[in-house]
Amino acid sequence: MLLTTAGLAGASPAAAGSQPAHRGTAATQPRTVVSFTWGGGFGNQMGALPIFRQYHMHATYYVPSGLVCVPDTDPDCAGTSPYLTLPDIRTLAAAGNEIGGLTVLHVPLTKLPVAEQQREICQDRVNLTRWGMRVTDFAYPFAQVTPTLQDLVRRCGYNTGLGAGQLRGAGLCDSCGWAETIPPRDPYLLRAPIEVASVGTRWTAATFESIVTGARRHGGGWIIFNIHDVCARDCALGVTKPELNSVLAWLAGQARHGVTVRTVRQVADGPARPLVAGPTPPPIGGPGVRNAALSARGPGGTPACFQTARYGSNTAQFSYQQAGGPGGAGAETIRMTGWASGDAKLLPVLDLGQCAPPAQVGQRYSVAESYRSSQPVRFDLYYRTTVGNWVYWTSSSAMPAASEWAQTSWDTPALPRGATAVSFGLAIGSNGTLSVSRYSLQPVRYSGTRLFVFGVVVLFLLGYFMLRRWLLRRREAARAGPGPEPARAAESTPGPPPGPRSH
Repeated sequence: MLLTTAGLAGASPAAAGSQPAHRGTAATQPRTVVSFTWGGGFGNQMGALPIFRQYHMHATYYVPSGLVCVPDTDPDCAGTSPYLTLPDIRTLAAAGNEIGGLTVLHVPLTKLPVAEQQREICQDRVNLTRWGMRVTDFAYPFAQVTPTLQDLVRRCGYNTGLGAGQLRGAGLCDSCGWAETIPPRDPYLLRAPIEVASVGTRWTAATFESIVTGARRHGGGWIIFNIHDVCARDCALGVTKPELNSVLAWLAGQARHGVTVRTVRQVADGPARPLVAGPTPPPIGGPGVRNAALSARGPGGTPACFQTARYGSNTAQFSYQQAGGPGGAGAETIRMTGWASGDAKLLPVLDLGQCAPPAQVGQRYSVAESYRSSQPVRFDLYYRTTVGNWVYWTSSSAMPAASEWAQTSWDTPALPRGATAVSFGLAIGSNGTLSVSRYSLQPVRYSGTRLFVFGVVVLFLLGYFMLRRWLLRRREAARAGPGPEPARAAESTPGPPPGPRSH
């Protein structure tokens, strides 16, 4: 069987579904196991590490690898990123904690095509493993679980998939079970209470204690707490350090009741399966951008394979017209008001390959769009790294305002090392209106005129050097004077081949 009770010596019959006694010593009481899991990959989770160390306990950290700050490739992220750094993850693992998968970019999987779902799930495990982690367990982002996702988690080599909200807790789901069984009923849907402090609930140390006590008094089993943040004060999806300290101190005293704290891997006890890569993205032809004319409508009212983006202090309203662009193409219009900083734009989706245009390191590209705008605009460009995260690349010079549809283009610098895809869009950074349509991404190639000029220059230089070499030889020959008398013809005529030699 995939999941066993190895490492849980003394497990009670409750794990097998029988009804144990509710009184007695720790050796005769039902076995209750508690796991603390952390989702989201936020850097403030490091604040829990000293508390777990104090009580000699460990936790499972589900990490979206594409959001991890890697100082070697992005030196500025350590001071600006809200997420765990790669050194943080290695510190957690070295302290005995488990590192699990949470997709590359921590996105709602149910909104993605199946191939992109698989890339998100499989590639996260590949990334974490290449960083030196032993990755066997997965958590569904935003607790969204479907049979298709369960199958993909299994196919990507994970042993378990964590859900949320299938067990009672925090006053919710009173008809649900008290605890997950050991082994679990379905390893690819580990049942758990709702995420800590989610859906408007307020958790205290007593909330944790009541959930564990309820499970212990009703046959024991496995309780999995899923937390996102370590907060300075009460916050959604998080706990404060004093609350966590109180809960762990209480759990340390529950050993006499058969309660232990274990990581998900310690309870599940599954093997580290071979790595599985996600499917190769389909090629993009034509203009180099999928749905380049914005003619296909996608979910959420945006063009298919495109996403809206905004940052800074401003208000940006996006609207899509399926045939509102030049020549009947689609168009996206951005109306910006209340601008104080930042900008807004429409980009090819920043994903792992379903929509994002692939690109080659060292290649220069010509990006182009049709647009009309009441204000000057510029191209903003981003690239995807080998891990799968997206970083800002560069921006163009300003393009003038255009009252009628106009096509504009800009040649990029060479794509930097480690880049695998690009995304771009014209951005408006002031109060006004911008409409965009007909995207294009093409490698920069020399035009016919450039090739002709280049050929003329090459021929001129070649002729110059050949003439110079000929003149130098003539000069050397003149300085040397007449040469030696040529050999007589008889002396240079070869004779008959030699006959056989005697031995």
